[in-house]
Amino acid sequence: MTTTMIEDVTINGDGSQNVFGNTVARDLILNQLTIVRGRPTMVLSEEEIVERVKVYIPAFNHARIVEVLAADHVIALAGPQGAGVVTTAIAALRRLHPALRIRLFSTGEDDVEQAAASAPCGYLIRARDEEPSRLRSFLEAVRASGGFAVVVGTAAEQRHLAEFLTAITVEPPPAATVYRSHLARRGMFDSPWQEWSGAARLLRGASPGDAARLAKIVDEVSRRGGDEHEVERAYLGWAEELRKWFDFHPGLLDQTLMIAATTITPADETQVYGAASSLARHLDIPLAGGGLAWTPTTGLSELLDADRDEDQIVFRRYGYAESLLPHVFAEYPLARMELLSWLAKLPTDTVLALERTLGHRLVRTFADLAAKYNKPEKITQMARTWGTGPAADLAYIALTQTCLDPLVGGRVRSKLYEWSRERQAPQSLKLTVAQVCEVLGQTHLSIAMTRLKHLATHGDEQVRREVLDVARALADLDPMAVFSTALKWAASTAQGSGTEMVGRLDVAMRLLLDLLPAFGGTELRRVLETVDHLVTNGAPQLRTRLLDWTRELATGYPVHVLILALSLTRNTGASATKQRTTFGTDLFLSLTVSLDFEEHASVLEMSGPVDPMSCTLAWRTAFATTREFPNFGEALHVWLDTAAAREDLRPALVSALTAAAHPSPASRQLLTDRVRAWAAGGRGRRTVKEAILTRVLLPEWHRWFLVAWVRLRTTVL
Repeated sequence: MTTTMIEDVTINGDGSQNVFGNTVARDLILNQLTIVRGRPTMVLSEEEIVERVKVYIPAFNHARIVEVLAADHVIALAGPQGAGVVTTAIAALRRLHPALRIRLFSTGEDDVEQAAASAPCGYLIRARDEEPSRLRSFLEAVRASGGFAVVVGTAAEQRHLAEFLTAITVEPPPAATVYRSHLARRGMFDSPWQEWSGAARLLRGASPGDAARLAKIVDEVSRRGGDEHEVERAYLGWAEELRKWFDFHPGLLDQTLMIAATTITPADETQVYGAASSLARHLDIPLAGGGLAWTPTTGLSELLDADRDEDQIVFRRYGYAESLLPHVFAEYPLARMELLSWLAKLPTDTVLALERTLGHRLVRTFADLAAKYNKPEKITQMARTWGTGPAADLAYIALTQTCLDPLVGGRVRSKLYEWSRERQAPQSLKLTVAQVCEVLGQTHLSIAMTRLKHLATHGDEQVRREVLDVARALADLDPMAVFSTALKWAASTAQGSGTEMVGRLDVAMRLLLDLLPAFGGTELRRVLETVDHLVTNGAPQLRTRLLDWTRELATGYPVHVLILALSLTRNTGASATKQRTTFGTDLFLSLTVSLDFEEHASVLEMSGPVDPMSCTLAWRTAFATTREFPNFGEALHVWLDTAAAREDLRPALVSALTAAAHPSPASRQLLTDRVRAWAAGGRGRRTVKEAILTRVLLPEWHRWFLVAWVRLRTTVL
């Protein structure tokens, strides 16, 4: 437990809070990532792909599917829910190219141009989400790029695409065969469950998805010492048992006790009664006699068909407690909204004071049921409430649990977009949206990056740090995509208000600095071109931050940045000449004051294509407008020191300075004064001083006199 003190504000917490907005602890983020990655309808990770391929039993028409996909690069596969359509698509793609990257894709939300221009990839596209003309264009681009696309869905979902896509119906293998394959994958090769006669009966007419679910139940129940009866009831969702219980206990108070107990199990009796009382209020069930209306504690376990573990009520039958709420939602549709409201309020009920982990589980249950029954507005309403107050972790769970859901995910993502653009959104909500983008980016990288872009634009430094952390995490998935997106962010700042775009530019540049070492010269060239574009077209407010960042870039790429600086000073005739020249000169002077270990100008000591004479125009600008460049005096001293120390570089260094100053009498006088002051500061500087003054000293007769004197002295000596 940590305590943070800032002036008169005290916050107690577990490290997940601060006074500027609640943030979600990293352990919860990692846990939620694991949960979401375990849902293949939402996230298609490489681990999930490998697992599916290993356990795959080929569809009867698998060979034909592979043949059509190989020839056309595009195919539509149809089949009912659970028929293994997605698994068949994955297996076909990996059959053609074992290392092919496969991702879920939506032409309505993902960056179509970036996807089509990237390296060949396998795309899984949900037919029900697609608009025909947009999908047709994308499929043509996929063909042209050498990639593959599989459009998946039921026959009804494929129907509106029939004009240009003829769907092949997947012919799934027998469910019993799939069941045995999944058992073997779980290490149950020689288990008696392989030949369990009940499996054939339960799987008669079932789908491959049902078979996989049965294998999972068998594995988990057998580990707990359960028997065939428990497996069968769990597979059937305990439907018959639950129906009998509700028929035998028609009293509404008894039913609320059952719903409450199974929802918050394991819990002590007081919490069960408290949760049941809360539910009764939501459902407007009168409590005649108050607490005396309930079944007494001595009969509670018997009423609920539950066990006791010390002072807690527990349900030991596998999946029984988890099946009750879905059963109630299915059987009593008019009670759904009140049940959702009740579920949403339980985690923050101060009277119940449920444990944090239980509160998280309740929010997941709430989110799953709201998604299943198509209630995205309820999800986002509660997420906003939680995210605005001290319960940001609950908002995070609800949003990550649903932002990739096939049914409500699109509308949840739209709300995330709306919040990311809301300038006055609460700080906690902004931070939560940023963290949700790490999960969202597992499937829809470009969608997540778009929301992060707006958060960086409208958020403060804390939000920008969170955005940067999330973007770095997403770069582990696809570094080139994140790098290219950061370049677009940076370039786009030239089109908006300078003050508004500073935050976006800051995050983009920091991200580019992080990612650039992983790439070659081509990407460095793209970065430098973006800097050039921003110098020319960006608002004045951007240039200070851009200059700071480019100086930082120079620590890793000094020669390339110096060449950029000098190229900016050489532009003439363009409308943006002054701002380019000023920026280039300022950058050049900043690089010049960077010293090597001998305290000489490092940019002049390094080997490279930079000739000191190419710096003449930069010096000319510096001499003409000295007050605009705070580094001018220091840079000139470093340049002169280097000329004094390096006899091999001295002629070029002196020539660059004198050529820069010569066209302007004012610049010549400035250089004369500065060189005299510098030379007075130490021995061994006379040679450099005289080399410069014999070219720039005014009036001219003074210069000719000095030239004659230097020649005479050197001749005599």
